[in-house]
Amino acid sequence: MSNNAKAQIDKINRLYKQQGNLYHNLAVRFGLSDTAFWVLYAICSSKGPLTQYDLANGWFFPKQTVNSAITGLEKTGILSLMPLAGTSKSKNVLLTEAGSKFCAGTLMPVLNAERRVILRFTKEEREAFLLFMEKQLVFLKEETERILEQ
Repeated sequence: MSNNAKAQIDKINRLYKQQGNLYHNLAVRFGLSDTAFWVLYAICSSKGPLTQYDLANGWFFPKQTVNSAITGLEKTGILSLMPLAGTSKSKNVLLTEAGSKFCAGTLMPVLNAERRVILRFTKEEREAFLLFMEKQLVFLKEETERILEQ
């Protein structure tokens, strides 16, 4: 591998870690675990109700990790679970009134900041950014699957 490629990989990984650290610091500031932060992020940014299954699969967290975060948020009165009609196990994860207020003061400013950030890019830059991220993820998935198959 060329030194240039190695340096670029290192830079990409440091940037991902730095971005993750920014979100971790926000979670800590809001008194949340990282998973609880992302559960609330998903719920606050969703156009409709989400189930625990939706949260685990859509945000790539283990089901038990999501369940633990939801249980904690339920105990603090931020979330409630509403059984889905016609199912015995599935439940929508909903914000309580206190949860809506909490999100308004914590997660919504984050979502608004992200919106302002992405709009600083031109439409073409946004499309290229997403294209390259998706392409890198596809290639990385292919390569990690090769390692896992050995």
